[in-house]
Order: sequence, then structure tokens, then C-alpha cells
Amino acid sequence: MTTKYKTHILVGGMTCSACTNSVTNALQSVEGVDSAEVSLMTEDAVVVHTSLVKPEVLKDAVEDVGFEATLVKTEELEDEKSHFSNEDDNSNLKTSLTIGGMMCSACVNTITKALKDVEGVKSVNVSLITEEAVVEHTQEVKPENLASVVEDVGFEATVKSTASENETSAHNHNASVDKQSVTIQVFGMTCSNCSNIIEKQVSQLPGVISCTVSLSTNEAYIEFKPSLTGIRNIVDTIEDCGFDVNIDNGVDKSTQLELLSKVKDIQYWKNNFFKLLLFGVPIIFLETIFPLIRSKCHMQLNIGHGLYLDVLVEFILGTYVQFWLGRRFYINSYKAFKHGSGTMDTLICTSTSIVYIYSVFIIIQAFAVSSMESPKLILDTSVMLFSFVSLGKWAESRAKGNTSTALSKLLSLTPDKCVIVANPESFKGLDKSVTSGEQNSALSGIVQREIPVDLLQKSDIVIILPGSSIPADGVCIFGESDVDESLLTGESLPVVKKVGSKLIGGSVNVTSTMYMSVELVGQDTQLQQIVNLVKDAQMRKAPVQRFADAIAAKFVPTILSLSLFTFFFWCFYTWVAHLDDIPATFKSKSGDHVMFSKILQVAISVIVVACPCALGLAAPTAVMVGTGVGATNGILIKGGEVLESTSGLDTVVFDKTGTITAGKMTLADHKFFGALSLKEEILWSMLYAVEQNSEHPVAKAIVSGVKDVMEQNSLVDPALVSIEGLEAKGGLGITAIVRVAGEDSSRQLRIGSEKLFSDTKLKGETDFENMAGAMRNEHIGTVCHISVDNEYCGYMEFKDTIRQDATATINALQSNGYSVAMVTGDNARTAQYVAAKVGIPTSNVFASSSPEQKIQYVELLQQQGHTVAFVGDGINDAPALVEADVGIAVATGTDVAMSSADIVLLSSEKDESIVANSSMSSVFNALEISKKTFQVIRTNFVLAIIYNLVMVPLAMGFLIVPFGLHMHPMFASAAMACSSVSVVTNSLLLKRWRPVDVLSVHGTALVCDEEANVENSGIAESLDVSNFKTSKGKKDVGLFSRLRRAFGRKRRPNSEEYEMISS
Repeated sequence: MTTKYKTHILVGGMTCSACTNSVTNALQSVEGVDSAEVSLMTEDAVVVHTSLVKPEVLKDAVEDVGFEATLVKTEELEDEKSHFSNEDDNSNLKTSLTIGGMMCSACVNTITKALKDVEGVKSVNVSLITEEAVVEHTQEVKPENLASVVEDVGFEATVKSTASENETSAHNHNASVDKQSVTIQVFGMTCSNCSNIIEKQVSQLPGVISCTVSLSTNEAYIEFKPSLTGIRNIVDTIEDCGFDVNIDNGVDKSTQLELLSKVKDIQYWKNNFFKLLLFGVPIIFLETIFPLIRSKCHMQLNIGHGLYLDVLVEFILGTYVQFWLGRRFYINSYKAFKHGSGTMDTLICTSTSIVYIYSVFIIIQAFAVSSMESPKLILDTSVMLFSFVSLGKWAESRAKGNTSTALSKLLSLTPDKCVIVANPESFKGLDKSVTSGEQNSALSGIVQREIPVDLLQKSDIVIILPGSSIPADGVCIFGESDVDESLLTGESLPVVKKVGSKLIGGSVNVTSTMYMSVELVGQDTQLQQIVNLVKDAQMRKAPVQRFADAIAAKFVPTILSLSLFTFFFWCFYTWVAHLDDIPATFKSKSGDHVMFSKILQVAISVIVVACPCALGLAAPTAVMVGTGVGATNGILIKGGEVLESTSGLDTVVFDKTGTITAGKMTLADHKFFGALSLKEEILWSMLYAVEQNSEHPVAKAIVSGVKDVMEQNSLVDPALVSIEGLEAKGGLGITAIVRVAGEDSSRQLRIGSEKLFSDTKLKGETDFENMAGAMRNEHIGTVCHISVDNEYCGYMEFKDTIRQDATATINALQSNGYSVAMVTGDNARTAQYVAAKVGIPTSNVFASSSPEQKIQYVELLQQQGHTVAFVGDGINDAPALVEADVGIAVATGTDVAMSSADIVLLSSEKDESIVANSSMSSVFNALEISKKTFQVIRTNFVLAIIYNLVMVPLAMGFLIVPFGLHMHPMFASAAMACSSVSVVTNSLLLKRWRPVDVLSVHGTALVCDEEANVENSGIAESLDVSNFKTSKGKKDVGLFSRLRRAFGRKRRPNSEEYEMISS
């Protein structure tokens, strides 16, 4: 398979969707480009291409269509076949591009259409807000071609990345991917001997696969195995050779360049506005005030042949304004026109050019007839148009910059530098210290070294001082402190971290010094996963945005047609009507003739007042702010479609274990009996060996229980047991083939629910049936039965703790019109107990369900007309999360990119004794922020549509005849500027949203055990929703949800973790 590369390019100059389309098309037209994604808001492009395409070619392709381009980085993509042997050679690729120059939905449509026209492109998502494009395509399509296609339609484009559809999933399993590459800038090389020395020394490092040093570019490209060596070892080696180095860190550099690009954009419009004021004020003075002064003072400024000094000065200043200060509008308009599209720049240039041409005609006419009166120019109209548009773009750029503050905060959490233990062997003494004196002695022997975070490696020991940020993900190996994780998980209170606790990069150490062993760095950290997920979400359009795109595609031609119609209509009207019947709007001051310039101004007002930008920004700005605010509160929402789907929800189905309950089970009771042919110690050892690598809450409880037994019984030794085969049955349990040391034959061990043994004839079946019946009728815990070689050996009962905010959350959902249900693999009695404790109706509980039955339960509810959200753990519940209209997953540890879920909820790692955390209440808040964001989207569309529906007819002169009212181009341009600013400002109001304290507002104590009714009546163990109880305030299912269900819904894929478990 051909090696693929991913190049990130920053694109400057994009103003609207048409610009992104131009850049995308330009990039895609380059031979060897697989895909190109362009974003208007972030002004970057990502291109996937073969080794035959040089990044400089992509840069030139963007610049050739008139946009600025800056290369950020190029990196080699991992070969997916090395990760997953069953992956198809012909799997589709996804390419991201940064787009510059987009201003409105018309720009987006231009780029989208151009990309979709490329053969092999499957889907295209272009974001006006993030200024990015994501293109899904076959491997035959080259990313360079996608970038060229974008540039061909007049936008700046930069290839940001290219990856197969499964690359993200593969990236999350980096334990099996032992290959990494880095590009290092090397300074001080003077000849080929220098590069040879570096290549030789670096290649001798253990784990270095290849090292290539370019003397012309002063760069070294190294591939290495991170398990054997790290970036810091490579850098130290190059520095030891006598050269200076600089790490080409794609994340930081890209972020800095993007921020710089935003600053440049804001600065440009600010400077342009003040320059327009500087030259515009004299033009307006000469146009409006000076004629009065000249008339009153009888000044003669005629320099001959109908030319007047004040008119020439005004014309010279106006020419400078038109073609120099307004050059950006002309450049963008030309790019759009070259590819047959129109943007807001087209409207501005058309209107101001008409004004300028008319003024030139007036001057020529005065010169031709040697007019004795000073000609009346209207160049002040152009100046005011450019001024108000520049002011609006300045305000809009500032507002758009504020929409990404949440993402900027996340990006700024990682510190630039950190302190590591330079002699980790000395740390072993500290690790084994018992007394404070021994600890002080060990600490005195530790050598500290401050390094850039870019050079941090796996297994490094980092010293985290109070008040400092944690630089990467890892585990605490010494010390105890409180850690603030609020910006990552939304948890307001600091979390206690001890030895063995997971530490998240970007969180802040509050009280005491800790020592951390680094586990994940760079792109693998939870913080970077969150950033990537949020950026990806902001790339995904809400379905309602397609409505705006459809309008924007026809907007500019329609407005130009209306302006032309307006011009000819009023020309005809003033020609056929009697002078007395003609409105004063079109007459001279004396009222004795019609002024052609007044009719022209009315037509120009139609062009100027129309605003496609407001429609284009309506959804993207709200999505960017809403997803950003959600992320800072531990709620990761995957795009606009999720927001729209959430607005129509009426039913929320919870999985029990790990969602309503804390998922931290403990062994409450056990009993082994029967004619065991093996010792009890061996049975404990077998249980530990089989369950030790599982992430299931019951498996963890078994392992924890065996550890407790091991502390009292030294004969329990899992090392005596080897596993020869293992089969996990979802929702039932595990069947394993094990061999015990010293025994001649293998044994079959079964651990699971009662259903696991339904098809097996057990020895001691009477004991099994009696015990199973007793468990169903008398016990409320989760029960696992055990058999060895089909001989029933006993049971283990586990109990879980219900989350403290569970009842309040259920109450909050029901109070807001949601129907609530629960599904669980546990027996009916346990399910009834939990449901009664938290307030879920008995008829809405489905017990003893397998993952497949959970899917069927969701489908039955949907068939009854419900729009369903399913809340689960994202792995065992992956099929149900995929089937539901909205899948909500509770993430733990560093798993935040669950592909099965639409919304991922982050939660802090807490001490096991603490029951309360934000996972349950975050469900309610996730629905609230989603609804609020979609409400803002709808409000934005209403504002944009009403604005155009009202202002365009006013500009056309609907009120001229009855009331004599008309809209001057100056006011039209001011209104146009305000329209887009108002939409962005309305979106920014989402930043005021705060999560609801569910316990305070809807707080309800857990029902005590004595009050909880644990009878089995009403608990379904078969699929039946005929008695499903809806909330009293049942929500009306939205139109989109009905259409989505009627015409089919695109299913999300199961998570990679679930596929691995299933296989």
C-alpha cells in the first residue's frame, strides 16, 4: 500500500462558503491528492496525499487561486493494515482542509459543490465557522486534487490531515502501534558532512527505524519506536553533535498560527475602517458640505472644460478608496466570478463599481460639454458602503473570535514546560521510603530537569508542584493532593488524588507536590482527544443548515436580479408618470426634473442591504459556542445533527450498571458448595485468572474480592492457572477453558447469570435451581453463578451503590416532560429495587436483557412514536447507543472518543467511598444545553430570514409611493453589517449558560430500603412496551425527528471496543 501523508495548511483570505469551495476544488485537482477538508472559521485545510506530492505544491495550488497559504506540517499516516488485519484495502479516506476567504453560505456552497463534483468523493462537510472542510472519498482521489479544486474556485486552502475512516479508532489503540515520527528543525548545518553525522548518531539509538536529514530545508525526519526511545533522546543526541534544534510541534504551531490569523483578520478590518474614515470624511465633506460653502462664498474653482478642482480632488480620493482600500473585495469577487459563484463581496463590488462608473461618466459628460456647473458625483456612497461593511466585518471578526474561546481555553491548559526527574533510578529510593526522614534523604538525591512539554516521553517521572498544570496523562506514584479538573469534566470541587490515581493532562494541582509517571503524551492525551472531538463536532453541520445552503446558492443571483428589476421599474415609472405624480425621492431639490442618480441609489440599496452572511453564520456560530460551552462543562456533543435530534426527544432510556449506579460493585456474599473436585483456593485462583483483564464492573468486583481473600489465604495463587480459551457472551457471562498447574487435563469454568446455564445439564442441578430461585425472590444484588466441568459450585452476590444524584436527575427529566425507562441485564428483583429507589415506573423497566434485546427495546419504543435517547457506558451498550435517536455515553478514564455515542459525558475519577458525581446530572444538562443551542440556531435563522424579507422590499421602494420613504445606500450598508453581527452576538449569549444544580433544584432523597417496593410484579423480562408509562408533560416529537424516522436514519458505527469484545 502506498505511503500516505497528511499536510496541514493555513489559508488566508477566505470570506464565505464559496471561498472554501474554491480552495477545496483547487487542492483536489492536484495529482496525488486523496482528500481535502477546508474550514472557513479556523482558516485551515487538511490534505491527504501520496509521497509524489510535495507540500510546496499544495501551497502553490492555494496561492494560484488567490489565497494566502502557510504550510503548518506534513506527517506520515499510519498504515491501517498494520493495526487491523481485517481492514479493507479500499476503505475510504477522510481529508481535512483549512479554508481561507469564506464569508457566507454561498462560499460554503461553492466549495461543497466543487468537491462533490470530484469523482470518488463520497461526502463533503464545509464549516463556515471553523473554516474547515472534511471530505470523505475513495483512495483514488488525491488530497492534493481536493485542495486544488478549492483554490480553483477562488479560496485559500491548506491540507490539514488525511486519514482512513478507521484511523481514529486505530489511534485509540496505540498500545499495539509501536511507531512514531517526528520532524525536527536543525540549525548550524553547513555541509553534507553535518547531515551525515546527525543521521549516523541518531540511527544508532535503540528503536530508531530511520533518520533522514535535509540540508536544504534544515530538517530531520525520524521514525522510531516510542517503547524503546523518545523524542528527548533524539534531541539530546543531535545537540550533543553540536547543533541547535527546534521541535516542529504540529499542535502548538497550528494553534499559534490560527490565533495569529484571527488577529491579522481583526487588525485588517480595523485598519481598513480607520483608513476609510481618513479618506472618506474629506470625500463626504466635498460631496455634501463644500458645495454649500462654495455657493455662499461664490468660489470659482473651474479649471477649464467643465473640470472643477474640488471634483478632481474628490475623484482622486474616491479612486484610491475604490481600488486600494476596496481591493480585497475585488480580489474575492474575481475569484468567485471566475468559478461561476457569487458572494457578499460580489454584491459590494457590484454596487460600488456602479457608483464609481456613474461618477466617471458624469465627469466625462461635464468635460465633453464644458459644463458651467460643478458635476454632482455620488462617490460618498461608495465610501460609506466600504466603511460600514469594514466596520461590520471588524465587529463580526471579533465576535467570531469570541465563539471559539472555549476551545482556546482547552488548548491553553497544557503548560509549555515541565520538570522531570533526570535520574529516575534515584526515585526508587523515594518510592520505598517509609519514614519522613527516609523520604527527605531520597528527595535530596533526585536531580530535576526542566524541559519543554514537547519532549516529554512515556514513563518519564514528572514533578508536579502546587499551582502547576499537569502536562500529560499519567498515574500518581508518590504524594497526595487535590486536583482541579473543572475545565475538563465540569466538576467544580477539587478531586483527591493518591498513589495509583489517574491524572489528566491540563488539570491543575492545588495543594501538595506529586510525582507522576507519564502514560500518554501529545495527541494521545484526554485533553487532545477532547479538543479533536470538539473541533470535529464544529465541522458537522446541523441538517437545518442545508436549508440555509440551498438559499445561499441562489441568493446573489436573486438579489442582483431584484436590483436590476428595481432599476428598470423606477426608470419606467418615472418615464411614464406625470412629473407631479413622481415621488420627491427621485426629483431634484427644485422638483423640476427627475435625477437618474436617485434611481440608481435605490437599485444599489437593494444590492447592499441583502445579507447572505447572516444565513451562513446562523447555525455554525451557535454550534461552535454550544459545543464549546458543553466541553468546558464535561459534555462533548458531536455536531449540529445531534443538537437537532436532541430537540425532539421525549424518552430517555438508562442502562442500570455504571449509569444509574456507580458501577463500582463489591462482593457482598458468596457460597461455595457441592462435591467439589478441587480446593476452594484453586477456585478463587481460577476466578481471578479469568476475570483479571476484563473491564466489566462485575469482573472488577470479582478481582477485588479475590484480592481480599488472598490477603487472608496465601494458598490462593492465580499464577497457578493458565487460560487456554475464553468466550464472553454479552449480558450472560464468561465460559473459559483453564488449566491448573499440576493437573493433567483442562477444566471448563463458567461464571455468569442464571441464563448462562439454561442450555446446560448441571451436576447438582437441584442445588442450582433452589439457589437461583432463592436469589430471584429474596436477593436484590447482582448474582453470578459458578460451575466447573458442568458441576454447580455456588454463587457470588455483588451490590452496587446508586448515584446520589440519580433520583434528582430522574425527577428533573420527568418534570421537563421526558419519559424515563431503565434496561438491565440484572434479574427483575434487582431491577425493581433500583427503579423504586430512583423513581422510575415499574412498567418502564426491562430486566434480564442482553445487548441485542436492548436494541429491540429501543426499536419498539420508536415504533410507538417515541424519540429515544439511550444512556449507557459506550462499550457494552454500543448497539443500543447506535440504534437510539441520540446515544449518550458516560466516559471513564481517558476514553472520550466513543464512536457509538452522539454525546459523551466526562466524569472525574473519585474516591470509591464517594457516591455522588456529575454523570447522572450531566445527562439532564446535556439535553438542556443541546436544546438551548438548537433554540439559538432557530432564532438566528428567524432573525436572518426576517431581516432579508423586510429589508429587501424596503430597499426596493415599496414605501416610496405611499409614504415617500426610501432607504439610502448608507443606511442599507449599516443594516447589512448589523445583521450578521446580531446573529453572532445572539450565538454568544450561549456563553451565559450554566449547568443546573440538579440536586438543589430537583433534589429528592433516595427512597429508603424499607419504602422501596421490590416485588416482581410489572417488571418485564420479555419485550413488551404496551404498558409503557409516559410523562404527564409528554413532549411533542419534533418534525425533524418524525421525518428522520420515516425516511431512515444514518446509523453510527459500533465502537471499536465493542467490535473487539464481540469478536
